[in-house]
Order: sequence, then C-alpha cells, then structure tokens
Amino acid sequence: MRIFTKKLTIHTSDNVQLLNITEKVKQIVKDSNIKDGFVIVYTLHTTTALMINEAEPGLEKDFVNIIKEMFPEEDDYRFHHHFHEKDGRMAVNAFAHFRSVFIGPHLVIPIENGELILGGRQNIYFVELDGPLRRTFVVQVIGV
Repeated sequence: MRIFTKKLTIHTSDNVQLLNITEKVKQIVKDSNIKDGFVIVYTLHTTTALMINEAEPGLEKDFVNIIKEMFPEEDDYRFHHHFHEKDGRMAVNAFAHFRSVFIGPHLVIPIENGELILGGRQNIYFVELDGPLRRTFVVQVIGV
C-alpha cells in the first residue's frame, strides 16, 4: 500500500465558478505510479466544494444560476454576520457556507490500471462559492 499526496493552488476569477480539474487529477494519479486503489480530492476551504458532472457549457451555467438561486447572497443570514475574534475579519458569507455543505468538500474516485474510473461524460469540478480567491485543494492517491 502506498500513499501519494499533492496540494494544488488555483486562482478563481468569479464569485461562483466551476473549474474543471479532471486533467490535473489524472496527471497526479499518473505521477503517483499507483495502479489500483482510489483517489481522494479534498478542498481546504469551507466556501468551496467539489463535484462530478458533465462538462457541458449550458449545464455549467445552469448549475451556477441554480446555486445562486437556492442560496442567495441577499438573504438574511442572521448568525454569520459578525467579526471573527481570530482574525478580526467580518463574516458575511453564510450563503457560501451553505452552498459548500450542500455540494460537499470531497470526492473519492476508484483507480484501475493507473486510470480513474469515470463514466464517459464525468468530469471533476472544483466549485468556487465565494470568490474570486486563491484556493487550495488536496489530491491523495492511495493504493498499490
């Protein structure tokens, strides 16, 4: 059993944005030389998420719009409008936290013969929910 871990930093350019990271994850699996096992993709932020979906531009735009409609920025999120004692910054992004919990912070994908087992149209997305910002996610490959 081996474990290969890599952190990646990306820069998002919009408030809500889908970034297709499939090729980055595939390259890390290849670099790991692990043939059979699984890969975990995990975001280090509570206002981002990860998902698998089809890479179709209309679907991507619809997803962004639906997330914004389900958890609007303008809503009255009473309990997350305060200063953080830790760093003195104002917390006014409860909508992004709800979006993140709804979508989820991690993925697990099986690996066989050194390749991700994904359906023909499945792609891996990093989802920005409170950008634009500099973001980090972890790809950990576990197997033999």
